[in-house]
Amino acid sequence: MRLLPLIALICAGATAAPGQLTPGLDAGIAAVKYDGFLLSGAASIAPSVRWDHPRGRGFVSARGTYLRFESGNRSLDASLRGSWFTPLSRSWRGELGLGIGASDYASIAHFSHGIVDARVHLMDRDRGGWFATSVGRSSFGAGPRPVAVLAIGGWLLRSGASVFASLDRSFVGDTAYSDLRSSARLQRGKLLLEGTVGARFLSNGAGQGFYGEGTATLPLGATTALIIAAGRYPTDVITGSIAGRYVSAGFRLGATGSRRALPNPHARPAIPHSSSGNGSPLLPVETRLEVLPGRTPDDLVRLTLVAPAARVVEISGDFTDWKPVALRRSSTNPDAWEGMFRIAPGIHRVNVRRDGGAWLAPAGTTRSADEFDGEVGVFLLP
Repeated sequence: MRLLPLIALICAGATAAPGQLTPGLDAGIAAVKYDGFLLSGAASIAPSVRWDHPRGRGFVSARGTYLRFESGNRSLDASLRGSWFTPLSRSWRGELGLGIGASDYASIAHFSHGIVDARVHLMDRDRGGWFATSVGRSSFGAGPRPVAVLAIGGWLLRSGASVFASLDRSFVGDTAYSDLRSSARLQRGKLLLEGTVGARFLSNGAGQGFYGEGTATLPLGATTALIIAAGRYPTDVITGSIAGRYVSAGFRLGATGSRRALPNPHARPAIPHSSSGNGSPLLPVETRLEVLPGRTPDDLVRLTLVAPAARVVEISGDFTDWKPVALRRSSTNPDAWEGMFRIAPGIHRVNVRRDGGAWLAPAGTTRSADEFDGEVGVFLLP
């Protein structure tokens, strides 16, 4: 597939750029029944890599998936996605994204697509919304077809949980359809539960009806997780995925955060996350900074970040030379993360990141613009 060398080139360039590079690998087994086909077992392996801008201004992610069915047939898929974010005002953010992909089913069906989308996000502390438009081309068989998508959505945060809803209208050549989706994400201790329900209607050539998926992710260590998933998903005319049902179980090596479960590599993600990966909305997760100075100017300063339901919390500031430093979980408060730093008295700038998401100014600090036209937190150490 011609897309694979391009992904390798972009990922090699991302490795040399400043920021965070996060590799990952999913492997598992599944029982799959595509509409119009017999039930089949499949083994799957899916390597991935993601690069995040050091200040959360953008990301590039690449993913490839190989499925081997018990019949001996195989499926290949590769995709590349990137977005760049810019502040429009205190509560509004703009996003410009690009997505390309290609797939090959048993050497008899070949799909490819390229999409450019623009989003505007309205962000509050625990709620927000967005609207978007996407244009591009999708190719299957004889030639490419134009693609246009209009979408609107909203999200709501609560302690350890988030809810997301969207409505979109898609046009691919002479095919048109609408999807109404609602998703939820719930963290209970180490266990992460995610679910999506949706309905397709006003469809001309893309099927219609209800669908839903559920995923449970249980971290087994810092870089390993067990994933169990099941559900039904609709046809995606843009990427070429065929509607079907599945039950799967597998392991994830690398980043253990939320990601679409195998073996459905084509469906567009619908679970909100702290970063804006793969089309999810930006979520300003509440993370509060508390500063406890030492008794003398030479003592270390204790920085505490209160981040409910977080799995990993990092801090970066002028006192770390803007290098990310992972904090340790407090022994007295499971929602708090701590670190000791040598910080001179005066005004300091800081950003925080939770679960590999975007770098944000923490609550409990004064927000100030930085040289990247973003925001940093400012605090005073007496």
